[in-house]
Amino acid sequence: MSLLAACMPKPATTLSEADQATLAQVQTYLNDLRQFHAQFTQTGDDGAAFGLIWLQRPGRLRVQYVTPRPRLMLANHGRFLVSDGATGAITTMPVANTPLDILLADQIELSGPVTVSQLLQQPGSVQLGLIKTGSPGQGRLTLRFTTAPLALTGVVVQDAAGHTNTLALSGLQPGGTFDPAIFHYQKPAVPAG
Repeated sequence: MSLLAACMPKPATTLSEADQATLAQVQTYLNDLRQFHAQFTQTGDDGAAFGLIWLQRPGRLRVQYVTPRPRLMLANHGRFLVSDGATGAITTMPVANTPLDILLADQIELSGPVTVSQLLQQPGSVQLGLIKTGSPGQGRLTLRFTTAPLALTGVVVQDAAGHTNTLALSGLQPGGTFDPAIFHYQKPAVPAG
């Protein structure tokens, strides 16, 4: 088992050869995973939920909550939007102000602009903690993988305030063709009456 974690990012030279090989494999896998869709089960500060996720790099993400209440998160054109289907409230911010920016980059680099703050390898699994090197206070993204074969199984997002949500992915389908409209917000129609 190899565990690297510290309050301050460690330079890449502190990684063992096995760790460096793992990072290279994960980086190649992520860069080949240009788009996917999956189901997710969420646990964390925002409560338990179930939904669907679509990702298309660079820069596009749709997280559609089905239960317990409808909610939609979209990333597109550098903006991140959260729409609460129950209240109608909408929040927007630059994607660059979130740790999701790491996963939505055209080319994912696990060095330079991204610092690996944690690398945990156990039999059959790998977990990487990632922060933006120039903006570590914007939050942390943790990616979880199985290793035989290498596959993304979970995403943990911790925002700048420390709120954390874990999305356990299932049925991940890489590739595919998505209608570009799914990454654009359309205000729900008001029922006539």
